[in-house]
Amino acid sequence: MAKASKQPLQPNPFRTYRDPKTGLWVVIPVVQTATHSSVEQKIASDSKDSP
Repeated sequence: MAKASKQPLQPNPFRTYRDPKTGLWVVIPVVQTATHSSVEQKIASDSKDSP
C-alpha cells in the first residue's frame, strides 16, 4: 500500500495553454520573476482576441 508523503509539493516548472487560433497546446517555462505575470497577461489577452 502507498504511504502519504509529508514533503510539500513542488510547483510545476511550466504552464500550458491552448492557442485559440491554431488549437495547438503551447508550453511556457515558468520564470520566478516579474515576467511570470506578464506571460499570464499575454495569454489572457490572446484568448480574448479569438472569436
